Amino acid sequence: MILTSKFLKEIVELICALIYAAFLPLIRKDLSCVVIYYHSVKKEGVRQFEKQMAYLAKNYTVVKASHIKNAPTQGKRTIVAITFDDAFVSILKNALPVLKKWGLPANIFVPTGNLGKPPQWEILNRCFDKDETVISKEQVAKLNNEGFEVSSHTVSHPVLTGIDKDRLRYELLNSKRELERIIGCKVLAISYPYGAYGKRVCEAAKKAGYELGFTTEPCILNYQTDNLQIGRFAVSTRDSLMEFKLKVSGAYQVTKYLRAMKRKLMHQ
Repeated sequence: MILTSKFLKEIVELICALIYAAFLPLIRKDLSCVVIYYHSVKKEGVRQFEKQMAYLAKNYTVVKASHIKNAPTQGKRTIVAITFDDAFVSILKNALPVLKKWGLPANIFVPTGNLGKPPQWEILNRCFDKDETVISKEQVAKLNNEGFEVSSHTVSHPVLTGIDKDRLRYELLNSKRELERIIGCKVLAISYPYGAYGKRVCEAAKKAGYELGFTTEPCILNYQTDNLQIGRFAVSTRDSLMEFKLKVSGAYQVTKYLRAMKRKLMHQ
């Protein structure tokens, strides 16, 4: 029953995204930016990941996440940034060689309290990630040395909106300081675990010295977007190429409206 509901939800989202895509040129009159995020790239998903990256390399301007709002377009209407949450070893082993092959930059968000360990946090609806391990301190340094952006995913991956002021400050500051100590340069960005953020979290992130904050809201980015509330589109190697194309075009922004409609109907 759960699988059937999930399948139906995905079909509805796909159909709505296809319809929404037809109106994107009207909605998106100016330059737009799309940030995508993965969690893991398993060995069996490398082939599909390469197809996805080849499509990006040929059709989009791909930039580092820290450059997403001020990058040159090179004649293309949409700019894309690739990000990875949780910094799993499978990213290092399976995704990075493909990214290097296509000359694509990426940003890896690291939970510093789990370096070299399996995830100690609750993995929601992602059972396929439970056998993962977070990269080590040495691997973090290697990523940075190879030109990939290293950013914060807090210390222990908590729901930031559900913790008190002192714990929030600890999670934001200590993860930033630890990463800066490892890589020897400033950490500019944070990805909010579980996509949980709000005014209090954003203000604390700014006070901690972050210039960019990334959510999991499927939103197209423009120059008016708050730097600490940058939306991203969830992607996976299980996405068909058609789904992936729709996501990087920004068409899956329609799912934000579908979810809002669902919440409204449930509370009537």
